[in-house]
Amino acid sequence: MIETLTPLLIITPVLLILAIGIIVFVFAYQRRMLQHQEHLRELQELRQRQMLEAALDAQEAERRRVARDLHDEVGGMLALIRLNIGQVERKCADNEVAAETAHRSKELLDEAIHSVRRISHDLLPVVLDKMGLVQAINSLVNSVPPDSGLEVRFTHDLEKNRLEARQELLLFRILQELVNNTLKYAEATRITIDLHREGDKLTLHYADNGKGFEFDPSQNLSVSGSGLGMKNLQNRVDLLNGVIKFFSRLGAGIKAEIIIPVSYFLILFYNFGVII
Repeated sequence: MIETLTPLLIITPVLLILAIGIIVFVFAYQRRMLQHQEHLRELQELRQRQMLEAALDAQEAERRRVARDLHDEVGGMLALIRLNIGQVERKCADNEVAAETAHRSKELLDEAIHSVRRISHDLLPVVLDKMGLVQAINSLVNSVPPDSGLEVRFTHDLEKNRLEARQELLLFRILQELVNNTLKYAEATRITIDLHREGDKLTLHYADNGKGFEFDPSQNLSVSGSGLGMKNLQNRVDLLNGVIKFFSRLGAGIKAEIIIPVSYFLILFYNFGVII
């Protein structure tokens, strides 16, 4: 009887060890597969982020090129044409109809020159580079046409603090997109903008009292079908490593809250031009 059990006593531990080994191998293999999949996902996200950054950098470079061409070439040509029309107006002083036509042409050219300057400024906000985000937003607020019937209120608690240049540019483009959408589609009479810092977080609140649109808050802006402008907002917020909360309903206007992490602030002394 003992001789019969001996092989069984030997084989059983071997089988048990083999089974444990197989189980450990399966778990280790599954763990490696999960780690590999996670690594692939991270690489894919990194590649998508790099592609997005490259696309936005190319877009900004094209904006700068077009802005320079508008300001230097188109603006210069319009100014020269205005000067020539002024000479024609003086020479036609005795011809009332011709003088009036020349005068009206000068007025139209003045409007065209103003539009070129405004478009150039929108494409390349010089104030943003020189004075920072707060001054750039003030400039954006002041550029809203007086005849639009739109009141814009901007409040902040940043004083003379500066963000990192890329953060300022992305935030300005986000706000520019929101303001342009309100001007084009919302039929609003009021915009409120608030920019404030709490610890290592910066929050941008934006709201208008326009007609709004149906929006599903459970969906990501980039896949909600609410338009290219909304997708651009989400892309820029993603590059800021931030989050955006968006709300809109028919007749209720729109509300947006963008929260981004800020590691540090630069204190800019305007009087001395020194950055610490």
